[in-house]
Amino acid sequence: MGLAVKNPFISGGIRGIKLLRQRNQTLEAMSALFPGHVWTAYPDGSPEYLSQSIREYTGIQISNSYANFDDVIHPDDVATNEHYWEALSAGRDPDELELRIRRADGIYRWFLCRTRAIRGMNGALVGWVCLNWDIHDRKIAESRVRSEGQNHKTKEAIREREAQLDWLIDAVPGFIWTTDAAGSIEYVSKQAEAYTGRSLHELTINGWFDLAHPDDYATVTETWAQSVKSGTTYDTVLRLRAADGSYRWFWCRAKAIRNARGDITNWYGLLTDIHERKIAEERLRHKESHLRRLVDAMPAMIWRATPGGEIDRWNRRMLSFIGKTGEEIDGKTLFSLVAPDERTRVHRHWQQCVLEGLSYQDTYQIMGADGRLHWYLVRGEPLRDETGEILHWYGVCTDIDELKETEVALQQHEHQLREITETIPAMIWCTDADGQPTYYNRRMIEDTGVDISETRDLGYKKMIHPDDWESVIQKWTQDVQTGEHHTNVFRMCHMRREDAQYRWYQVRAEAMRDADGNIVQWYGLNIDIDEQKCAEDSLRKVQTQLTRATQIATVAELSASIAHELNQPLTSVIANAYACRRWLAANPPNLDEARSSVDAILRDGHAADETMLSIRTLFKRESLKKSQFSIPDMVRDAVRLLKEDPTMRDAAITLEFPSNFPDANVDQIQIQQVLINLMSNAIEATENTGRTPKIGITGNVVDELLVTVEISDNGDGIADLETLFEPFVTSKAKGMGIGLAVSRSIIEAHYGTLTARNNLDQGATFSLTLPIFSLADEPQTAAPRD
Repeated sequence: MGLAVKNPFISGGIRGIKLLRQRNQTLEAMSALFPGHVWTAYPDGSPEYLSQSIREYTGIQISNSYANFDDVIHPDDVATNEHYWEALSAGRDPDELELRIRRADGIYRWFLCRTRAIRGMNGALVGWVCLNWDIHDRKIAESRVRSEGQNHKTKEAIREREAQLDWLIDAVPGFIWTTDAAGSIEYVSKQAEAYTGRSLHELTINGWFDLAHPDDYATVTETWAQSVKSGTTYDTVLRLRAADGSYRWFWCRAKAIRNARGDITNWYGLLTDIHERKIAEERLRHKESHLRRLVDAMPAMIWRATPGGEIDRWNRRMLSFIGKTGEEIDGKTLFSLVAPDERTRVHRHWQQCVLEGLSYQDTYQIMGADGRLHWYLVRGEPLRDETGEILHWYGVCTDIDELKETEVALQQHEHQLREITETIPAMIWCTDADGQPTYYNRRMIEDTGVDISETRDLGYKKMIHPDDWESVIQKWTQDVQTGEHHTNVFRMCHMRREDAQYRWYQVRAEAMRDADGNIVQWYGLNIDIDEQKCAEDSLRKVQTQLTRATQIATVAELSASIAHELNQPLTSVIANAYACRRWLAANPPNLDEARSSVDAILRDGHAADETMLSIRTLFKRESLKKSQFSIPDMVRDAVRLLKEDPTMRDAAITLEFPSNFPDANVDQIQIQQVLINLMSNAIEATENTGRTPKIGITGNVVDELLVTVEISDNGDGIADLETLFEPFVTSKAKGMGIGLAVSRSIIEAHYGTLTARNNLDQGATFSLTLPIFSLADEPQTAAPRD
């Protein structure tokens, strides 16, 4: 029944297993119809498939179907069976074999065994197909004939065998045909007649070569002629036309039958339909070709290894990198190219993954054909069948040489950057997109005395002065939500000092965004400005004191001047008034003298009026230097200056200007003084209300010539709008009443207007209008003096 089994290796992976199962199912169905035993073998003769009939006869279970069948062969026939298979393996055709096979109940019966080779399209041997007929009764009959002569039972046995052979021919899944020694058709099976649509008579007369596909005709006829001439086995693949005109692929094989003298008497052939297999092979070859081109085009080195880890395939890119052909390298070449100091470790790692069937990944240097070591990321994955057994290993080597160089350079840059951030004389910090701290430099940790873990979830509150905390967290939360540039000034606890004093810091932070504009993290810088802040506060106090002293001196001087100018005309008015009263009190009244005194009073009154007009000129005229300036920028500068005053820092000031707000033609210093005065008044308007000052500053374009700026507060409003801009009129306990008068004079000197109104809900709004362009006929003007 064949040679000992050697654990055959079935190629093709899952696809091969599926095809094997389909073929076994087909053979099982055919063998059920065949009055005998059908089985197939691998090229070495070891059983591949056993029909159900042979398993039932021998009693061999399915799990033991591939055992050594020498056990079921009669001991006297074992040597004959081995010689038979040795002849087949050597390429000889020993024709038939008769041997005894043990039945399941221990009884031996005679069987006739016929074996035919199965070859692939390239002529290579791929297996054997074997048929066993039970000839036990015939052998007994022949024994009797030899002893008693041929009798009637022998003839019946022969006729029975012939009937079995005829039935077998019709049941074989293929077209069986025979020819004479010259190659002329003598017989075809019924399936052949049905497929071609021609009868045996027609095929005998006309032949069958015209049924071959035109592209196959020359090869088929030439090969057949050579086989008939030389007597060699005819073996080819061709497309054969069916009765409906379609073509199907067939495997055609024929063998010569010789007489005792060795002369060819007949040819016996078999046409096997392999159309589906051929189409599948063509598709497979196309896919394999496409996959090969794809693998060769991949920008990486791709390889394959056996289940034991021996590398046996390389793509073109890998061969080019190594500088060798596929014939010049073997499975150990790649490891020999690994950097010497890594070679042992890499090999052990690979063997460990192969042993455990785990995914492989490693990074190391490989020597290229250029003589240089290149960094590669090497990965390998096992390909398994349905049972989980590893069929192959597939791997890829990705060039990461530039990545490694970049990584080294990045590490150096990162080290340098860290050294810079650690040595900068300022606090540097980072947070995530939500504002949670992620990094403090060494300076910040040392100065604040806290670790980053202590400041998460608003834990940094203990670092900030209690009076500054509300404004700090409000400003930071708003900027984190909007993504705006963050800037602030507040006091932080400085732990480096023994008394843990609070120091002033200027804080700035910017958001880092990704390609889509989403905030990834925040980078911040805290600069110690405590000494500068203290100096500024001291300077402001001195300036405030100096300003107040100057104001007092100015008012005193102004009062003395006004008193001096008005003293003489007022004295005359009083003297003439007394005189008039005397003249009128006389008896009789001296009306002429009284009239003369009244005229003197009127004269002296007009003189006092002229004196007042001359005093007003002190406030009205001085040369202005006008240019085009940005009103929003002046407003921001004024806000910044106000914020320097500790009493005005808590005020919430909002600005709203159109993006295309034009510049105005003004004297920057004078207009800025007006803005500061108006904003100071707006802040002071809430002193006795208990409300936090909220100032709104908006800008609008009136037309192509004028712009308007409005300053609104949330105070109690203005009690007397009519006298608001008159000199020396004030609602403040300590005010002198000249600020708004001077402000209106400055605006009017710019050919603008300054008005005021009370808001509907609370507070008041001051509105000033300024020209955008310089007037062509504008006279030389003067601004009022402070």
